[in-house]
Amino acid sequence: MATQKNYYFAYGSNLSKAQMSLRCPDSDYLISGRLSGYSWLINNRGYASIKLSPNAFVLGEIFTLSEQDISYLDLYEHVAEGMYSKYILNIETEEGVYDCLVYVASSNDIGKPQTEYIERMNIGIKSANLPDDYVHQCIRPFIPEN
Repeated sequence: MATQKNYYFAYGSNLSKAQMSLRCPDSDYLISGRLSGYSWLINNRGYASIKLSPNAFVLGEIFTLSEQDISYLDLYEHVAEGMYSKYILNIETEEGVYDCLVYVASSNDIGKPQTEYIERMNIGIKSANLPDDYVHQCIRPFIPEN
């Protein structure tokens, strides 16, 4: 019997394939994707989130996850404490649409990034090879280059 694949859309520091392999040992990178109708931000806790924004989009990476990986991510994203909630959203790729697990912060008030988060985000940006224009327009207003 085949097990159902869990797809996860990373748009913050989990863009880093190295970080994902540490956090989620069963994970595999699948493909880059685009979430339409949302915009990227750093919230008042200092970490990445997304918010509804009709004419915007968020670029990221899709990974396959085991159930154990999801429980690890729930811990990292502080789901039990209410800092992030989990949603299944449609992510567009060159291979079609994937229904992906996406973590969205409970607070989307704009803030400044945590100092340690800046380096992790820059590693993620490089790992994901995001387009320069997207990085400049959507991420650099919040995350300086280091």
